[in-house]
Amino acid sequence: MSAIADKIIDLKRKDLQLRDMLIKEGRLSQGYDRAMEELHNANAAILNDIIDAIGYPTIDKVGKEASEAAWLVIQHAIGQPAFMRKCRDLLQQAVHDGNADPVNLAYLADRIAVLEGAPQLYGIIN
Repeated sequence: MSAIADKIIDLKRKDLQLRDMLIKEGRLSQGYDRAMEELHNANAAILNDIIDAIGYPTIDKVGKEASEAAWLVIQHAIGQPAFMRKCRDLLQQAVHDGNADPVNLAYLADRIAVLEGAPQLYGIIN
């Protein structure tokens, strides 16, 4: 599984590198940058294939770092609502089984709720 873990961690690395570049160029706060959107969608597609192959990338399957990286990729997949909901449901089971961080589930559930115009379950928007 280390090759899969490395692949997931690389998705996160690419995401954060692009984010840093956009910050340096002053473009991050100018709406959803097209390059960021394309990267988020591509990362979601790759992670979706991984999930279809191994299930949700839990700590016991890929390690803590890769599991956290997967969560970040999912959080940023705002153009893929069905993928985000699928992952939320899988993450919910993983949390129930003790193989994922419940805080990640709370953040993901609330992010989906906000994107769908529904009230948050765990947090409050200021």
